Amino acid sequence: MEERMEPSNVSNNAVSATSAEKKMSWDEKYGKKGAKKKGKPVIIIVIALVVIAVIVAVIYGFNNVMKKAADSMGDETLVEEYKQQDMTTYINGTGTVQSREVQSVVSTLQYPIKEIKVEVGDRVKKGDTVCIIDDREINERIDALEAQASDEDRRQAKEIEISYRQLNQTRNSSTKTVNRAENNVTDAETAYEEAEDDYDEAKKAYKKAVKKLKKATATDAIKKGTDEVAALKKVMDAAEMALGEKEAAVKAAKDGYDQTVDGQQQAVEAAENSNEMTISNISTYSAVATELANYRRMKDKTIIKAEHDGIVTSVSATEGLIPSGVILQIENDKNLSVTVDIKERDIFKMKEGMDVEISNSSIEEVTGKGKVSKVVDFVSGAAETEQLNTYSEVQKGTAQSYKVVIDINDFENLLLGMKIKVKIATGSEISVMAVPYTAILEDEDGKEYVLVAKDQGNGIVMAMRTDIETGETGDYYTEIVGGDLKPGDKVVCYPDTIAEGSLIKITE
Repeated sequence: MEERMEPSNVSNNAVSATSAEKKMSWDEKYGKKGAKKKGKPVIIIVIALVVIAVIVAVIYGFNNVMKKAADSMGDETLVEEYKQQDMTTYINGTGTVQSREVQSVVSTLQYPIKEIKVEVGDRVKKGDTVCIIDDREINERIDALEAQASDEDRRQAKEIEISYRQLNQTRNSSTKTVNRAENNVTDAETAYEEAEDDYDEAKKAYKKAVKKLKKATATDAIKKGTDEVAALKKVMDAAEMALGEKEAAVKAAKDGYDQTVDGQQQAVEAAENSNEMTISNISTYSAVATELANYRRMKDKTIIKAEHDGIVTSVSATEGLIPSGVILQIENDKNLSVTVDIKERDIFKMKEGMDVEISNSSIEEVTGKGKVSKVVDFVSGAAETEQLNTYSEVQKGTAQSYKVVIDINDFENLLLGMKIKVKIATGSEISVMAVPYTAILEDEDGKEYVLVAKDQGNGIVMAMRTDIETGETGDYYTEIVGGDLKPGDKVVCYPDTIAEGSLIKITE
């Protein structure tokens, strides 16, 4: 048995040697199974450092890009905090320019139009012939009557013509005289308003100097302030005296106007009485004389002239046909007015004589001044019907029922039919939440909004739209009565060149 066991030992030894070799080979190549790998923490740290480095680089790169974007925005944009403001109030409105002096050319003659001498758009002067009625039949009848009239018939016909001519001349002369007196009143009122503005400015400057003097502490400042107050007091006193003189001139002009009107009314009444007396004697005149006088008057009416300077705005008749209504229309484009809608909440603030500023939203060259001449503080039946038909607008507060008429006294580049904006000074002061009027924009649907500077972080500010509803307007501020604007919002003051959503740099 011992001999048989030897080969087995040799075999086991060989196997052990082989296993050892295999074990060494695995350990040498891969390490021991189950043993802790010392290199793994090092790899994790390295990866974490790489990730951190990438994040830092991205953040630095983003901030650098954003900084460059901010630096490339150009000049800073002026913003103002949305808060309560004190302001003198104005009422805003819009309307279409119209003429205060319109001549609707008509004819009572039942004869065809021979010639219309003007076209739409033509400018005419007072006295220009604008239309001629065909007078051939009239002339034929006059010739026939002249042939059968006696000297006494002709004398009587002449007497009737003279009576009517004198009446017309008196009426025309009276109208011119009254117009001159009215112009004198207008000129005096304009001079008074200018003097009033001068006095107000002088008074403000004086009060400002007095207030500044009260705050002065240094000797030199007190002396300088005292001299300034004394000088401005003289200017204010002189302005007040001039204002008193202009006020007296207005009273004199108005008294003169009243006297002129009374006198001219008496003159017209006298001419009418004289004419009536002549007409009352027609029964004593011959039929030939009466008819001859009538046809001569008809002939005078065949030449139609412009009653004032202006522009031909319409031609409704046709040459060769008997006119049945208005032949053409002439509008004086130097004597203008505008009728504007006033919201219900504002109508009781309107008074005749209030000053008005006029502008155009798209044409800077259009300017003007005027005064409220009439307040229409009732709703007509037509307006009520329209209001009922636009109930949704009423609910939104956009329907406007009441109106004021504004006479435009001083203007530049204003045309008939032009859409204009008016600012009516109420003279009252209020304290309300408001923004600069220059900040307000309007979209295609007529909805008003402002651009608000919103902080996006990293020193980046974006201009974002915020809808608003406006109320009264002052010299610089406009009241905000609704919308999404919040107290403290930074409102862009001059947004005309800034697009919604653009990045901006701001200054306050």
